[in-house]
Amino acid sequence: MATKNKSNLLKHVLIILSIYAVVIWIVLQCLKSFTMHGIAVKVPDLRGKTPTELKKLEESIELEFIVNDSVYVVDEKKGTVIEQNPQAGSEVKQNRKIYVTINAFRPPTIKMPKLIDYSLRQAKAVLETYGLEVGNIEYEPDFAKDAVLKQLYRGRIINPGDPVAQESKIDLVLGDGLKGEKVALPDLIGLLRKDALNIIAQNSLSVGSEIFDKSVTDTAEAIIYRQFPIFKNDEKVNMGRAIDLFYTQDDSKIKSAKDSLELRLNNLDEDEEE
Repeated sequence: MATKNKSNLLKHVLIILSIYAVVIWIVLQCLKSFTMHGIAVKVPDLRGKTPTELKKLEESIELEFIVNDSVYVVDEKKGTVIEQNPQAGSEVKQNRKIYVTINAFRPPTIKMPKLIDYSLRQAKAVLETYGLEVGNIEYEPDFAKDAVLKQLYRGRIINPGDPVAQESKIDLVLGDGLKGEKVALPDLIGLLRKDALNIIAQNSLSVGSEIFDKSVTDTAEAIIYRQFPIFKNDEKVNMGRAIDLFYTQDDSKIKSAKDSLELRLNNLDEDEEE
């Protein structure tokens, strides 16, 4: 009798343990399904994509893209993703939220700095710090040579503290030291825009018209293929003279411009020897 009771007890214990095992297995499977354990999605590279493209991508991939910030970066394409979190290549769970930062279309507005009485070099450094550019440079009779007498925006005086958009060109009026000096005309053919603008400013000249042909898709990568006044050896122009610049991204046009300049300079040298 005792043996039969022990057998029934063992049988009941085994049944209970089996039920517990089945329940635990079912719970684990439910948790696994709920948390999508083992199901991962690789985060794509979103840099350069527009918000519209992100919406279309959401339809084909089980992720959610959220724009959580907007900044302005000069060298990046406007209106596109420049940062993302998590990073491209990361493996995340389905329906995970991916946060992106978009490059704004318009530069932010800042307060105009004070440039009066600064030297040209100091003024240029301050403008670069604020994300502004040196525009045209003019000279007026004054004992303070190369000192800033006036700061102008679109032909009007702009005072320190006035609002101005970053990337704006600020024209400067400098003292000429009461001398009508001349400076060497630089050769700008084949240079990137930023390099040419630096050379123009360093030579106390100013930027005139800037013309971009149809091949230019990125002004930061545009190359100068023509300038006016035309470069000549030992050519000098009045300090502050405006230089017109013509840009392209057409390699054949750049090569043709360089060859033409070299040929013209060689012919001038030969004429001088004769």
